Amino acid sequence: MDFWKKWKYPYLTAVLISIFVAIILAQNQAFKDWLLNLGSLEYIGAIIAGMLFVSSFTVAISTVVIAIMTQNIHPMALALIGGVGAVMGDYLVFKLVRSHLQEELAMLFGKQETSHIKHLLHSKYIAWTLPIIGVFIIASPLPDEMGVSLLGISKISEARFILISYISNAVGILMIASVAKVI
Repeated sequence: MDFWKKWKYPYLTAVLISIFVAIILAQNQAFKDWLLNLGSLEYIGAIIAGMLFVSSFTVAISTVVIAIMTQNIHPMALALIGGVGAVMGDYLVFKLVRSHLQEELAMLFGKQETSHIKHLLHSKYIAWTLPIIGVFIIASPLPDEMGVSLLGISKISEARFILISYISNAVGILMIASVAKVI
């Protein structure tokens, strides 16, 4: 554990490892089968599908799982419950971006370059657009990482972020579930 504490970029390394693990899991047929059987778990499955809804590596699988789950769960219930799981996934990314990832990126790219970018993002012409763009990205079926990152670097409170994440993801899941129910 001392090695991890001394490591210069632990959070960037963790992100890269998680991407690598996601790629390996995406190739594993047993894992794919387990994901497709989440529908049998009903409400627990809806929370897990919501958590998967926020990642670029699992959004497609989550969309399929949500479509399958509409056979047993009403789209509104699926959206409300799946939104809780999505908030859990988004909150992890939000805390990572807000707390340590910015510092590690500054060390990696140099404080001078990141301070210019930070100054630009917090300027009066751009700062107000970050949360708006972030909300649209989170509500869309697109992966949430970029939207959450935009909200993470803005000065939004955690409580407001959780509310925005929940509503945006619930609406996104509801749209997918409603279309799947009709088809």
